Amino acid sequence: MKNSFFSYLCLAVVLLSYTSAGAQQKAKDQPAEQQSHLLKPLDIAACMSWKRVESPDISPTGRWVTYRIAPMEYNSDDKESKILHLFDSRTRKEIVLPDVEQIQYYDADRAVYYEQADTAGNMKTILMSLPSGVKTEWTYKESFCPVEGVPYSVSVSNVPEDTVNHIPSFDCLVVRHLKTGTAFQIDSIGYYTLYNQNRSILFIRKQAKGNALCYGPLVGPYRTIYQSSVKKGLSSFSLDKEQMTGEFTVKDSLWYNFSLKNNTCDLVFDRKEIVIPAGMELVRASLSSSQKFLTMELRPYQEKVNKDKKEEEIKPDKSFELELWTWDEYEVPTLQTRSRYSHPQYSKYIYDIASQKLTEVAPGYADLLEPDRAEEIHYVLYTDETPYRSQKDWLNEMPFDIYSVNVHTGEKQLVGRSYRTRPRWSMNGKWAVMYDPIAQVWNKFDGKTGEVTDISTAIGYPIFEEAYDKPNPAPAYGIAGWTADGNNVLIYDAYDWWKIDLTGERQPECITKGYGRKNQRSIRKMTSNIDKEVFNPDETVIVSVWDENTMDEGIYSLDMKGRLKKLAEGPYIYSIHRFSDNQKYCIWNRQNISEFRDLWWSKSDFSDPIRITNANPQQSEYKWGTAKLVEWTNYENKPNKGILYLPEDYDAKKEYPVLVQFYETHSGGLNTYHAPMLSSAMADVMYFVSNGYIVFMPDVHFTIGTPGQSSYDAVVSGTKYLIEQGIAHPGKIGLQGHSWSGFQTSYLVTKTDIFACANIGAPITDMVTGYLGIRGGSGLPRYFMYEEWQSRMGKSLWEAKDKYLASSAIVEADKIHTPLLIWHNDKDEAVAYEQGRALYLAMRRLQRPAWHLNYKGEGHFLGNQAAQKDWTIRMKQFFDYYLKGTKEPRWMKEGIHLRERGIDQKYDLLEK
Repeated sequence: MKNSFFSYLCLAVVLLSYTSAGAQQKAKDQPAEQQSHLLKPLDIAACMSWKRVESPDISPTGRWVTYRIAPMEYNSDDKESKILHLFDSRTRKEIVLPDVEQIQYYDADRAVYYEQADTAGNMKTILMSLPSGVKTEWTYKESFCPVEGVPYSVSVSNVPEDTVNHIPSFDCLVVRHLKTGTAFQIDSIGYYTLYNQNRSILFIRKQAKGNALCYGPLVGPYRTIYQSSVKKGLSSFSLDKEQMTGEFTVKDSLWYNFSLKNNTCDLVFDRKEIVIPAGMELVRASLSSSQKFLTMELRPYQEKVNKDKKEEEIKPDKSFELELWTWDEYEVPTLQTRSRYSHPQYSKYIYDIASQKLTEVAPGYADLLEPDRAEEIHYVLYTDETPYRSQKDWLNEMPFDIYSVNVHTGEKQLVGRSYRTRPRWSMNGKWAVMYDPIAQVWNKFDGKTGEVTDISTAIGYPIFEEAYDKPNPAPAYGIAGWTADGNNVLIYDAYDWWKIDLTGERQPECITKGYGRKNQRSIRKMTSNIDKEVFNPDETVIVSVWDENTMDEGIYSLDMKGRLKKLAEGPYIYSIHRFSDNQKYCIWNRQNISEFRDLWWSKSDFSDPIRITNANPQQSEYKWGTAKLVEWTNYENKPNKGILYLPEDYDAKKEYPVLVQFYETHSGGLNTYHAPMLSSAMADVMYFVSNGYIVFMPDVHFTIGTPGQSSYDAVVSGTKYLIEQGIAHPGKIGLQGHSWSGFQTSYLVTKTDIFACANIGAPITDMVTGYLGIRGGSGLPRYFMYEEWQSRMGKSLWEAKDKYLASSAIVEADKIHTPLLIWHNDKDEAVAYEQGRALYLAMRRLQRPAWHLNYKGEGHFLGNQAAQKDWTIRMKQFFDYYLKGTKEPRWMKEGIHLRERGIDQKYDLLEK
């Protein structure tokens, strides 16, 4: 969800927020009739005025917050979006920085620096003290790179070649004191890192005789811990800054460990020890994290080609170009032109250092999954998708088979077929956990014995998405993480977390103690910059607790003993942007139907919150709306939910036009804020509600093979429920759908006349040609959409001819008596333009009211703002004419001839 913001100064923002809130409260305290006079309906200008946030961030200590205010629709000329706001959480004041891309903090957030162009266009580095805002310019040649914890700037500069003294170019590290300005440098430096709270440095010094690894205090002196005996030698290293130990390789041949505490550097392994099979050569090799084994790729030995001997270039015949489509190729030509081919793959091998055993474990085309952290290795896994490659066009996800290989004997064993997600090894490398989509269980692969065991059935509840209604296998709810010892995996069911003991000694334990299922609340890890997958016994995790009945959400903390603690909760959807580096503070937003996604700051437990922005104070000037859940029994005799959006001053005694729009399921978005925007496809909810419409969004759950009928059972039953409740009235109900719901809308108007008019955007109207089409954007044949994914047919055309025909609105177009506004653009990359045009041509031949809008050059959605504005106007005029009884716009009556395009838009309304 995108975020929006508006104000320049936080103090002003806070005042505006109180003013806005006060105005809204004052309006609410007055009778509805008076409110309607005070507030105005949203118009086109208002839809273009809403703002959003860009790049919200928090400083390392958490005191400062940065953000930008930008139009909801991107505008490169917008001056406000070029302003960076720097908010002080202590004083609640802001520093405004025009034309600043980003800032970097230093000196424990007491200062920042940034790049800015001067009047001549030259980039300058500006240093600014906080909170005073006093600025100075960095005047030295090298870049300004302050290091936290020490009073130095540390940066790399290039020394150009000295042609007189024949000294080649080299890089030097400049260490400059921030207060005195004095500096010294380390010449011929390569890769480096700082450690010991940035007071010490470890670096590679480049030397002609061979690179050296050196370390010591930042300002010297330095010791050499390793000197390469070959030219260049090492080029990088890794360092554990807590243990002060690290490792590096020399030309993928020698692996070393070193200790800065002990000033030791030890050879772990020499590749020459490996006896490579005759006729083979090493392509690449990597040492496991445990340093117990190597993963290698070998290929047949290749003679070195003389670089001076150039191969003759074969030039293609350009007199014509033939595109050949072959029935059994792996990819059709439309994919061949778009594919990204990686480097060649070769057979994979495992070399066990202790036993000096080299074993081929996977063919070149396979994806090898080795237990990298394992202290001892007995088995590896690999995935093989080759049995399914010929089915690529009609499978939504490429399945694969999983094999295990004994690294001691090379024996291969089939573990499972038709998996869709890769196995994941535990942190200790002892077990791999994998979801079997056919059996719908989590399995454990034992890395020592090679045995496969079901670990989820004992839970007693499904661990796969039970409401999944597409033909492809239902996915699992997922993995929350692992315990630090690697002996337990934490998996989700529909509501709770389960701790699965991979040793097999204990039964599955519900770590959330059944709270989720008992209260029908789904508990899930929240996304943020402090996400973890590995949890220590004293770990606390930030989770979302979502109520499936009220759609309210809470932010809770969950510890590894299963204790939940509420931090924030309400009728909102929450999003966390970021925690500060010290994890004491965070920035976040919340939203619901009336509250915009403004930026908030708080402590990390969400106490003492401060609302930083009031991005859209203009909302208080306009008529708004409310949202509520409705539930009815659909024609399948099942409970069905939907969202009903009502005008803020809704009066049950009055009749309102109703717009029914939908896609799949919507009820989970009850607390979503709908910012007024120009329409790029379907109608903007709040724009229509503000203009006196009721908008109804019913959930649709599909039965495989009959998606159109499923839509009918949900949408028509829901619409009739509204009629029975006196909310909707015959003759004042319109229908709208785009893309997938465009198909559903085209189907519905062949089955019912309950809707006074319908707008159908980018629809599939003919399942037969739709199935046999190719997506213009990806180049993929569309089989997969029907057989395994969104279109939910579940079978090929020839296995279900009757169902494909029954789902094709074009065949039943003579049953349509509903006036149609068809919208489909000629550069649609997802649905062939001919599909929407065909429905128009059918209506034209049948002489039924229909208009077809093609914004030439536009795609599946409108990207051009002028086109969005035009579409917003025409769509509303169409619905107003049929549902409100307004005058007919001239374009509907007269059309727009070729010679009138761009000259006379004919928005004006005709006299009746």
